[in-house]
Amino acid sequence: GSPFQFTVGPLGEGGAPKVRAGGPGLERGVVGVPAEFSIWTREAGAGGLSIAVEGPSRAEISFEDRKDGSCGVSYIAQEPGDYEVSIKFNDEYIPDSPFIVPIAASPEDASRLTVSSLQESGLKVNQPVSFAVRLNGAKGLLDAKVHSPSGAVEDTHVSQIEPDKYAIRFLPRENGLHSIDVKFNGQHITGSPFKVRVGEPGQAGDPGLVTAYGSGLEKGTTGVQSEFIIKTANACPGALTVAIDGPSKVKMDCQDFPDGYKVLYTPMAPGDYLIGIKYGGPYHIAGSPYKAKVTGPRLVSGGGPHESSSIMLESVTKSTTLSSYSALPKFSSDSSKVVSSGAGLSTAIVGQKSCFSVDCSRAGSNILLVGVHGPTIPCEEVSVKYAGSDQYNVTYLVKDKGSYTLVVKWGEEHIPGSPFHIIVP
Repeated sequence: GSPFQFTVGPLGEGGAPKVRAGGPGLERGVVGVPAEFSIWTREAGAGGLSIAVEGPSRAEISFEDRKDGSCGVSYIAQEPGDYEVSIKFNDEYIPDSPFIVPIAASPEDASRLTVSSLQESGLKVNQPVSFAVRLNGAKGLLDAKVHSPSGAVEDTHVSQIEPDKYAIRFLPRENGLHSIDVKFNGQHITGSPFKVRVGEPGQAGDPGLVTAYGSGLEKGTTGVQSEFIIKTANACPGALTVAIDGPSKVKMDCQDFPDGYKVLYTPMAPGDYLIGIKYGGPYHIAGSPYKAKVTGPRLVSGGGPHESSSIMLESVTKSTTLSSYSALPKFSSDSSKVVSSGAGLSTAIVGQKSCFSVDCSRAGSNILLVGVHGPTIPCEEVSVKYAGSDQYNVTYLVKDKGSYTLVVKWGEEHIPGSPFHIIVP
């Protein structure tokens, strides 16, 4: 904007160095909202005061002389961005001038945007995902980021397809729940972050369904056993790898735990230890690698600055035995509301575990019963694992080729699609 100039009266003779300015309008602001600050000229003497605001848009400037050696200034910016507020006294900059002030978009602008064509499930690894965002008249910068299950941040491609409409594209590289941040002028739009699932729920090798917790991920003492828990109950079987890198090798052990596994390790030298946890392949689980700070005396001699210890095991689910029954207690449930999904409902391979998930969250209260019968004998291994929130993960292993029948019941009633017929080639 053009300089705003006016004359102030004599109270002192210190000139520009004695002029002071301050207030929120010199620190930050919001589009369309007056940004206010004060200028004190009592010790500067008589002279001309000029104010200029320059930035992405013209700014309206208003001024109030308080007649006490100070004045109030406000300006209104019309677009977001960095604005330069210059204050001069007798054509000389006052201390700290010019001021750089970030002006944010109004939160109401971000709420005007709408998303369409966003598929929330059924997506596949290495197949492009795209959706549309309409601005609905809002002016500003659209940006998007994708957070993958392993914690990696994936870039997106944002392109304009109409004057008021943009397409956002990304390529998922792993299975699991992805979170998409869509921001307008730095503000989340309505509904952001959006959640989309790549692959089937509980698909093998999904690090996004594995979590870890416990004090051993954060701290420890030399010579004292530390521990933490890795919760794999929500995921299908997969390879679990734990690697600990630090000032000493550690004695490490892994034990069965109701929800997964308990890892025990004993550090022998003080310092920072990096604990990497991977599941189902090369991808870290969320939060990995963790840093544990170990204190205490050094209990081993020699050794390099970094010593590595690792352990790997094939995660398995504990079998749930399904016994015969004559009559179940009366439950309030509706089997037609049960939703099942996963490759294990239609295909299976000899010697490999097949997997599917069952969502009973809308079906009331009852017992999930699963059975698999083969060409000659029942399937020898079937596992039903509760994943919380009335969700179940089911795995089964077939040893022979042929035609199989998969029965899934919610209480005494078949769920939609049951019995499922599976051909094992």
